[in-house]
Amino acid sequence: AVVSTQSGHYGREFKAEIEADDSGDPPIALVSRKAKQRIEQFIRTKKSLVKERLSETLDVVKEISVVGRPVDKEEGVMEYITSNLPECDAQDPELQNIMLDSAGTFYNDSFLVDDIAVEDVALLEAEGWACVSVLEHLTIWKKTLVEENLSLYKIFGSFDSISAVEFYNAQVNDQYRSVWDKSVNNLYVVDNITNNREIVYWATKFPFPLQDRDYVFERSHSLDDKKEEIVIASRSITHKAKPEYPGKLVRVYQYGSKLVIKANQGLYEKGMSYVLTYYDDFGVPIPNQVKDRMATTKIPEFLDKVHEAALYLGTTGKLYVPYPEPHSPTLRRSVS
Repeated sequence: AVVSTQSGHYGREFKAEIEADDSGDPPIALVSRKAKQRIEQFIRTKKSLVKERLSETLDVVKEISVVGRPVDKEEGVMEYITSNLPECDAQDPELQNIMLDSAGTFYNDSFLVDDIAVEDVALLEAEGWACVSVLEHLTIWKKTLVEENLSLYKIFGSFDSISAVEFYNAQVNDQYRSVWDKSVNNLYVVDNITNNREIVYWATKFPFPLQDRDYVFERSHSLDDKKEEIVIASRSITHKAKPEYPGKLVRVYQYGSKLVIKANQGLYEKGMSYVLTYYDDFGVPIPNQVKDRMATTKIPEFLDKVHEAALYLGTTGKLYVPYPEPHSPTLRRSVS
């Protein structure tokens, strides 16, 4: 099933609807780097054959479309191929094999996170947000989506003793997070899509009596060196390589987050601020009071640990940033 939200994004909503969806056309955005190369080669090969036939009959060479163009987040593999090859035979054995190889991977829900990244009280309240906690270094806002039966949280915070790059590395260094975050059972990259996007598996411990949860999500990174800003966005997906583990873990199907990290003076200079917006459906009915209490206690505790991890990573001399976007000038990717 495809649903729309106020933000204008589209996606599949619930697991039952996912299972009932027989479109069989996974999003091209979630295809692995290796599979994408195979698709592009298939398109090039077919286009060259078409050119040969045209040259033989009409003595001309005709371009159909441009392979490798930017893709729509929701565009399917078949849709992408046929947009490049309008006369492509859907029953082509190689094409069928490509579809089979990509099947079983898709977005679980609409990405419900908004783009508000400044703590403008009037704007936040006008958009349905309410402040639920004010602490020394952060404030927590909440927004309830009644139709989705879901709560969104937005955290505004800052640290003077770490840089934006150090904070970013503490968020995406999965190997080190497994050391400092004792709630992690498993956390690793399943597949790399591009230099700045990957599929991640995350299994986490939950307090008794709740059963432990696991997540599969797409994680993307972007760097705007002009704004001195780094963004990490995560969105839950279903991936054929990571099926559920019934009886052991409860799979979370509705999860999304967006972390905007902004440097005060420079990406590598001390002093930064952040905005974290996220939603997380645990899969069981939990009273709102309990959710709010978890958010207002666990989030500050977690962010303090992230801060400590960032301080340590800053001493290692091994810091990385996302690959610059095409319009950005070359920026160093590691610091010694």
